[in-house]
Amino acid sequence: MKREDIKNWKLVEVISNIEIIADDSDAYFESLTKKLNIPLINHTSTDRENTQINWSKLIGYHRFFLDGEGEEEENKSAFRNSILSQKENLILLYGYKEPAVLVPINIFIEDWEDFMASSQWEIIIFSEDLKLMMEVSRDYNLHSNFKIK
Repeated sequence: MKREDIKNWKLVEVISNIEIIADDSDAYFESLTKKLNIPLINHTSTDRENTQINWSKLIGYHRFFLDGEGEEEENKSAFRNSILSQKENLILLYGYKEPAVLVPINIFIEDWEDFMASSQWEIIIFSEDLKLMMEVSRDYNLHSNFKIK
């Protein structure tokens, strides 16, 4: 996928600061789950609480409501004060027919809400070293394998 093929408004906005690491987020996610042995939930439900990752089978599972009114700065601070801020880059998986991109952590933290909104509040994120994982479910909860908030 070429940069000019990207249609997502947020990715277009930060295009000069990101790197496309895979043309298809879904295929890239599938390869990561196999490589890392990540437990998945196989469901066909449209329940907004559903996630792709089976978080109950992971050690260190945390979750918090991400979209509370007026909590944008509090969440930004929580990201900054978590282990996430010690990473240099994040891998954002935008899903169906969208690329997987590498985003510098400082850009993600500064505009976290735009990244989530541009994914329609349904995104999976890994640290570049693949040790940290986050997933936003359509009920606006952020699931992670590390404490953020």
